[in-house]
Amino acid sequence: MEVYVPGSADDVWVTFETSEPILGISKGDILNPGIWENTQSPMKVLKVVNLEHLIWDVKAENCVKHKLMIFTKEVEGTRKLRIDE
Repeated sequence: MEVYVPGSADDVWVTFETSEPILGISKGDILNPGIWENTQSPMKVLKVVNLEHLIWDVKAENCVKHKLMIFTKEVEGTRKLRIDE
């Protein structure tokens, strides 16, 4: 899973690798990068603006791989943001 720098479709901020499924992330979700490396501000959070899935067949390993790319924008991490629908 790759999370891109807010406002970018080219620059990856952080990558997470796991063999376990990652819970669903949807457009409009809020990601809190507070403990990620290179976090800019503890008061900022990321709003998911788009997602892209890359799926490919790795014949040498006899498996299918999946990469989730998450595109975001930076927003203020306010109480209103978290509880308003």
